[in-house]
Amino acid sequence: MERILLGTLLITLFISCGKSSEEKANALIEDDIKKVLYHPKTYDPAETQVDSAFTPFDDPVFYEKTAQLCKLGMSIDECDRKMKNAKSSMSIWSGSYQSAFGRNEYQEAKNEYEENERNKKSIEAKAKKLATELKTMLENEQQFIGFKARHRYRANNNAGQTIFGEMKYLFDKNLSKIVASYDMDSEEYKAVQIIYKQMLGEDVVLESEEFDNSDFHK
Repeated sequence: MERILLGTLLITLFISCGKSSEEKANALIEDDIKKVLYHPKTYDPAETQVDSAFTPFDDPVFYEKTAQLCKLGMSIDECDRKMKNAKSSMSIWSGSYQSAFGRNEYQEAKNEYEENERNKKSIEAKAKKLATELKTMLENEQQFIGFKARHRYRANNNAGQTIFGEMKYLFDKNLSKIVASYDMDSEEYKAVQIIYKQMLGEDVVLESEEFDNSDFHK
């Protein structure tokens, strides 16, 4: 009986050790992805590509800092837009013969302009600090940090329609747990990848349709 149990244990260990990187990744992915699907039972894996992960571009900290830099850039653009509108209002309500109403409108526009000017300077300082941190991480020696996987799957959405999804996963060095995951269809992920390409000196061609900023800021 003991020999049978020992034999079963050895077979189990052999099978476990003999699992490919893709099989290990798929097992972890399935457990994780089913937690967020509307209809977990409809999950159907299509393709998984496993590769080694290295700093800085596969590092979750580098990703988060880059995403934050993107958001700050959008905030700066928003300040510029508000300043432009405020300046336009100031020109409309300026003049030698202002009514009380006109003076009030001019002052409100001026206050808005100055407020956004201050906000822009504050955001630019934060962006500069982040950019310096990213530059330092880029200059550091590349290090192996684990494994990554690009995973495509099918599943039903909340409307019951079967759709394709694509995720990127980062695993530890033993391929025993998920360290980070990203929805590759999200606006945030797309924006970060554009910044990565710019960091590498690659030409970036933006699509004609703009990013949905509301989705990005979620």
